[in-house]
Amino acid sequence: MRKTLVLLACLLALAFSASAQNQINFASLPLVSAPTPMPSGYFGLNWNNMFYVDPAEWSEAGPGYKLGPILNQDVAFVGESGCRLPPGGGPCFGSITVNSGGSGIHSISFQPVSATVAGGFGPTNITVIAYNNGNYVGSAFYDLGSQMQTLNFPSSWGSITELTVETAAGGALVFYDLQLYWVVG
Repeated sequence: MRKTLVLLACLLALAFSASAQNQINFASLPLVSAPTPMPSGYFGLNWNNMFYVDPAEWSEAGPGYKLGPILNQDVAFVGESGCRLPPGGGPCFGSITVNSGGSGIHSISFQPVSATVAGGFGPTNITVIAYNNGNYVGSAFYDLGSQMQTLNFPSSWGSITELTVETAAGGALVFYDLQLYWVVG
């Protein structure tokens, strides 16, 4: 009987933690035909130097922007056209941070799980850096093609407050979705 109760408790814990995972996509944003800054607070996050666009309507969208399973759905991406064209053709940086607009009673952070992404204009590489309250937690390097792929973030990062992405010079990172766990403590 005791083993059954322990097993049931473990199964319930797994079920509750699985239901806490959030998949963030960009389907609820207005369809726009030109890159538009991601709205602050979207899904409770701040999106710095991150943009969104309907790739079917944007004439400058590269092949990596147009891979989504749903026609007429916005995608998010790091940087803007100045990041890929000279003289501003250097690396682009974007970051996703917790929205600290609350009362400060609880500290809020997130644990990134994965992201479905593509190189916007062709193959590129990116560096993803995790911070917790301004302190470096870890980084990961990924090679991207212009085909959609899933990036799995290191579970060793644990709970963080900022995820920064750096694209290679001339590259663009397109997000189709982002999966994370909210952590309140």
